Amino acid sequence: MLQLVKPNREYLPSVLEAIEEYKMLPSRFAISAVKQMVKASENNFIDYFMAVEKAELGIGIKLGYVPDTIYWLVEDGKYIGTFDLRHRLTSSLKEIGGHIAYQIRPSKLRKGYCSKGLELCLEKAREIGIKQALVTCNAQNIASYGVMCKVMNKVGGYEDEPIQKDDLTEKRVWLNT
Repeated sequence: MLQLVKPNREYLPSVLEAIEEYKMLPSRFAISAVKQMVKASENNFIDYFMAVEKAELGIGIKLGYVPDTIYWLVEDGKYIGTFDLRHRLTSSLKEIGGHIAYQIRPSKLRKGYCSKGLELCLEKAREIGIKQALVTCNAQNIASYGVMCKVMNKVGGYEDEPIQKDDLTEKRVWLNT
């Protein structure tokens, strides 16, 4: 059964396998939550788990950042990907970043996990009071943009004006939760 869970030791064996995949195929679209996992694998996950818990509570977050909840998408006890749900938006996140960021491990790409995980993450967003969640991606990330539009067509929402910043274009879609 596909589900979103908070990071925990139970899934570490498959998380470590996924980290090796992430290292083999570094993505220019990698999200910071996955970068933190990779860094944790080089040190230890105890600090990672503590940092994730503190960030969810808004404890010790950097100036300009917001509380966020990290979820691992898992199926049959195996890690599939990471979803980062930001609890609110700053003016910067309204342009680039949005409420939800996600990344699926390379071996599980193009199998529908991203859109299903995004739908599950929208449920989590609704639970914390977000009525419409902003999801953004680099305009060159055609796969992510396709996921955003697919989910928008299913749950409702609208595409906002893209943002142009530093020679990059960011696509922006608001999704109903």
